[in-house]
Amino acid sequence: MKHSKQSVRDRNKLLEAVNIEVQARLEQSLHKAIQIHILKQEKPQQIQRLWDVDVKIGKRPTVRLSPQITIAQVFRQSSGKLLILGSQGAGKTTSLLELAQDLVEIAQANFEQPVPVILNLGSWKNSKQTIPDWLIAQIKSKYHISQNSVKLLVNNQLIVPLLDGLDELDLGQQDLCLRAINQWLGSETRPKNMAVCTKLEDYKKCRTKLRLHGATFLHPLHEQQIQKYLVACRSKELWEVLKDEPQFIELAKNSLLLNMMILAYEELLIQAWKRLNSEQERREYLLNAYIRRMLSWNLKSLYYREGKEPRPENARPWLVYLATKMNAAKETEVSPDKLDKTWLQTSGQKSLYRLGMILTFGGILGMKKVILRRILSKNKCIPRNYSQFYNYASERFLLQKIGNKYRFVHEILQEHIAKM
Repeated sequence: MKHSKQSVRDRNKLLEAVNIEVQARLEQSLHKAIQIHILKQEKPQQIQRLWDVDVKIGKRPTVRLSPQITIAQVFRQSSGKLLILGSQGAGKTTSLLELAQDLVEIAQANFEQPVPVILNLGSWKNSKQTIPDWLIAQIKSKYHISQNSVKLLVNNQLIVPLLDGLDELDLGQQDLCLRAINQWLGSETRPKNMAVCTKLEDYKKCRTKLRLHGATFLHPLHEQQIQKYLVACRSKELWEVLKDEPQFIELAKNSLLLNMMILAYEELLIQAWKRLNSEQERREYLLNAYIRRMLSWNLKSLYYREGKEPRPENARPWLVYLATKMNAAKETEVSPDKLDKTWLQTSGQKSLYRLGMILTFGGILGMKKVILRRILSKNKCIPRNYSQFYNYASERFLLQKIGNKYRFVHEILQEHIAKM
């Protein structure tokens, strides 16, 4: 196949953007925070997978995966079509990112190899839209690649869709989405490779099942794995607290929450935590403790002078406002450049905005965003310099910074903060 100079440039631009995204998200994981700030590792090492994984390929029986076998190896064994299942916070997205990292390296070494792209199915809102059309629109929007180049890549099977966020759709929409994916997989322009990850409990409720060649299930951690990890993370004192409390062990079986426990330990009032009656209350207590710890942590900031950092009582409502707006728009990423009038909350704010538009002759000379920022910051919805604050929140492992975009470290945290 011949490639034009433009298509070559766009393919390389896309590959570099995906590489930056994958590295940024892996480097800003909570385990990396533990390695850097608790274990004080200057060059954090890749760790072995924490959780057990069951694998089923084709009609073969289900087997337990050896810790030495990577998700990329499983992907190849399943002919490049893999479903990744597990509970929320079990490590599905981490597995998808590790797979993307491997596929990026292959695509960098060989121009004829397809480029992986990580996309969120939660944005598939129009059930009449085919998955290829949705994919093209998403790649164009997310990675700023020309539509013609994206179409060429998709139609020539030079894209590996790595699809997350299916469980962000309601159950009926999930089923329609699964049908749409299967329809693409049965077409002439079907992708050679694809991976999809979603929550097992939701997937079980869907009538439609994906026609992929392999599936993995990420198990919750068991007690020995929890103990081993805590000792390795110099958190033996935390293990002494957890080991005789079945309700805490149950939370710690979730790898995301276990990492939060380690990072938030100094904010955990154990006796108060014990008195809580339900798992939901204990989980919310942990998430609140994690937020308090991250906002009060004595870390030197690259974005604020010492003593000028945002006070926790100011930072918390800014994060709540951000999470609320992202949830309302069903977004997992936000860019400060994309601030628009949908962020206005009250009729008073909207009236001020309309007045500002009139006084600046319809918001000429780039005044629209200035007016929006002034209104929102005056109402304490956002800080004056919100890019600076988002960078600060990413230093504290509340947000992740990917290029000029930001996302919460996990959907669990975004959902929780939006309800605060």
